[in-house]
This record gives sequence, structure tokens and C-alpha cells, in this order.
Amino acid sequence: MSLLRNEPSDWQSDPETSYIPIYHKGSLVGFFKQEYVNEILYFLNEEEVLKKALKKACGDLLKKTGGDTSKVNYLVQKYIKVSERPKYGTRAIALLLQERQKELDLNNQEFAKFCDTFKISPTELNNIYAGEAIDDNLLAPISRVLGISKERVQEVRDGGEAQTGT
Repeated sequence: MSLLRNEPSDWQSDPETSYIPIYHKGSLVGFFKQEYVNEILYFLNEEEVLKKALKKACGDLLKKTGGDTSKVNYLVQKYIKVSERPKYGTRAIALLLQERQKELDLNNQEFAKFCDTFKISPTELNNIYAGEAIDDNLLAPISRVLGISKERVQEVRDGGEAQTGT
């Protein structure tokens, strides 16, 4: 029985640690350790400023081009979506290839030759960068260039649901 008493309990408290409440527009959203509060608040407030700036810029753009100013939020969302890192699809593969090029410290011509040695022609590489669909026969060469499995490349291309047996 003494063995059980020497084991730490699953539930514990630490009276030495204090948490500070954070509010958004008067509503409590959470409690955080003191050492993180200033950084969290700075980041969240900075994000709000950037969103307001983007909304104002989109509104100004619509006014200057004679567009419908009621579509500001649509335009803001469009720019946010385009700016986000793609997780799936041809754009995601293209980004992985660009990152691999930087990792290898190769210029465009050198990287095209590098890819060609793995059976991705310069035309096929340009097609990927242009957003065209990636054929199954390119999955293995792309996987070798990126240094990841063919299944992972297919998962990225297909949106997370790689088909087995292809």
C-alpha cells in the first residue's frame, strides 16, 4: 500500500503559479501565466490592427475602381485566403518545391536541371508552378525531389485523402 502513496497524484495544484484574465471587448476569454500575457496581448492587438488596415485598404481599392463597397468583407476574405499557406493541391506542391529549391540553394535554372534528373521536365515543373493538375506519373519523381514518400505527395495533392493502390 505504501507504493501507492509514493506515486504522484493525477490532480494537483500549484499555489505559486498565478494566472491573469484576458478580456476581449469586455468578455473574459481565458487565463494565462503572467510571463505570457504581454506577448499574447501584443500579438492579438497587432492582428486586429492589421485586419482593420486590410479592410480599409480593400475599401479604398473598391472606391478607386468603382467597385461595390458593400463587398469589402468578401474582398478581405479573398485576400486572406490567397495569403494563407496552401495545405493541399497543386499550390501546396509548388510551394514545397520552391522551399526545396531554397533548401538546396539553387537558382531556377539549376533547380530545373535537378528536377529533370528525377524525371520532372522543365515544362512539367512550370505547369506545376502555373497551378495545373499533377498527373499520377509525377508523384514518384516529386517525392524523390522533396525527399518525402509518394503517399505523402499524393495526400498533399489530393487534399489529405490519398487513394491506395494508385
